Amino acid sequence: MTARGRFWTLFTLALIFEIGQGARLVISQTPSEGRPWEINAGDLQAVGLHLPSYMMSMNDLWRYQALLPTHQELSIAWDPHTGYDGPVFREQVTERSLKHDFTVLQRKQNIKGNASVGDLALIDMSLEMVAITGAGEVRGLVSGPSLLVRGESLSVPGGPPTPKPHDYIMGGKDMFSVSIPDDPKIEKLVLLLAHPNEKPRLEQVGVIDLTAKVAPK
Repeated sequence: MTARGRFWTLFTLALIFEIGQGARLVISQTPSEGRPWEINAGDLQAVGLHLPSYMMSMNDLWRYQALLPTHQELSIAWDPHTGYDGPVFREQVTERSLKHDFTVLQRKQNIKGNASVGDLALIDMSLEMVAITGAGEVRGLVSGPSLLVRGESLSVPGGPPTPKPHDYIMGGKDMFSVSIPDDPKIEKLVLLLAHPNEKPRLEQVGVIDLTAKVAPK
């Protein structure tokens, strides 16, 4: 093979390698079908919140939470106001129509151990609680319960039981507990509802003022 022939052979192989590398890069950056949606700093910025300047990613926030020596625990009552006291078919509840009420029933601070560190992956209609400063700087994040329940057959007001698996939204008052960092800069707890279908996004559904003297300690 001549020098010219060897040159074109090597050039072709290099081009094939580069195309292959580019294809792998595109694939790695494109979420595969069914892959969980993972919350990132951009999702928080979209609802007016931001990480501290020295935190570049959600992993930095997770490490910060894990290293704190103490945490605080909150017991929160909530009512999603679906218009029903029990479960309702998901398609009967219009998105953004839920007006949540959140009330802190109990708050305990200076508890030994770090705050719970959850998973970055979000599930449909789960509550994400973001602990922030008065200026909207994120100091902690933890996942809460999901409004969405899948059941075989539930008694739904205004509709017959269904024998097939179906998505329901829970109605009526409920209560859950959550632990967040014991950070003195935290002033508010922002509650976000995750919508991972189609275009993933977070919807703000409530804000709890932790400086108000309404929560027993």
